[in-house]
Amino acid sequence: MPDRPNSEKPVSPNSNRPVAAQHLKALQRAIAAQNELISSAYATQRAARGQLMLKSILLEIVQVFSRLTAAEEGSVFLLNDEGVVIESILARGATMRELKRNLIGQVLDQGLAGWVVKRRRLGIIDDADADDRWVTLAYQPYQVRSVLCIPIFKAKQVCAVVTLMHPDVAHFSHLAILRYVDVVASVVGLVLDNVQQKIELAEINELHAIGSSESVPISDPSSDSSGESASPSSGTVNTELTETGVYIITGDGKFLYANPRFAHFFDYRLEDLVTLNSMFELICPHSGDRLLQDIKRCLNREIRSFSGSCEGRGKHGNTIPLILEGNLTRFYGKPAIVGTLQRG
Repeated sequence: MPDRPNSEKPVSPNSNRPVAAQHLKALQRAIAAQNELISSAYATQRAARGQLMLKSILLEIVQVFSRLTAAEEGSVFLLNDEGVVIESILARGATMRELKRNLIGQVLDQGLAGWVVKRRRLGIIDDADADDRWVTLAYQPYQVRSVLCIPIFKAKQVCAVVTLMHPDVAHFSHLAILRYVDVVASVVGLVLDNVQQKIELAEINELHAIGSSESVPISDPSSDSSGESASPSSGTVNTELTETGVYIITGDGKFLYANPRFAHFFDYRLEDLVTLNSMFELICPHSGDRLLQDIKRCLNREIRSFSGSCEGRGKHGNTIPLILEGNLTRFYGKPAIVGTLQRG
C-alpha cells in the first residue's frame, strides 16, 4: 500500500496538550477570581454599609474582570427590575450628574451595553472603529479599539452589565478565559443580589426604628422616669448616618465617588466637587500634616487604614473642623481609598 500524503497523516494526541493546559489555567484563574470576589464582598459588607458598600463592590467587580482579561478600562451598570440604571462605575471616574445621566442613556440606547441587555448574551467588538455598536462618547479620556461586554444575571433577568475596553484591536477574542467568563458572572450575580438584599433589609429596619421612636413622648433625653440613663434612640443613630460624608479617591486624590453630604460639608454642589483636581485641596495647609502623612502611607500600602482630625476649607474660604477616616482598596490594580467624613 502506498504511503499516505503528508497532509493525511494522523495528528498526534500530544499536539492538543498546550491548548488543554491553556484552558485548564484559564479555569483555575476563573475559580480564583470567584473566591477573590466572595472574600472581598464579605470584607466590604463588614466595613461599609448602604450605597458605599454597593459602590465598593461594583468597583471590585470591575477590577476582577479587568484582571482576568487584561482590560485597560472598565465600567459597570447596575439595573433595577425595569432595566433602569440605579448605580454605576464609569471608566472616566466621577462625573457631573447630568453628564453622567446623558452618557449612560447614550450607551444603553445606542451602544454595546444596550445590545447586550436586549439580547441577553456576551458582546464582543474586535474593532470599535468599524462596529456601529460602539458609541464614542464626547470627551472620552481613553482610546478604545476592542470591547468585551458581559451580562450579569439575577435569576433570568439582566441585573448588571460590565464593559471592558482595550486600545488594541481584537484583544479579547482569542482569550482562553472567555469560555469561563460566565462562570465568574454567575457568582457576581449572587453577590449583587446578596448585597442589595442586605441594603433593603437595613433600610426596612431603620424605617421600623424611626416609626417606633415617633411613638415615644418627648422628654428629657438624658434620663427616663426612673432616673436611669437612656440609650441613644434609633432616630439619633439614623441622623448620625445621614450626616456622614462618604468618598472614594484615587492615589492622587481625584474623586471616584462622593455622596451629597460630603459635598455639603464644603458648601459645594456635588457636580462642582468632582471637578476638583484633588480632595486634598479641601484640607487647610498644615492643619492635618499627620493625617496627610497617614493617607500617603496608606496609599503606599504601609498601613491599611487611617483616622484623624483636620480643618477643612470650604468653597467660600471658611474653615470646618473635620474627622476623616479611610481604608485602603484598589482601583484597576492601583491604590485607592474608601472612607467617611464627619464634623469634628
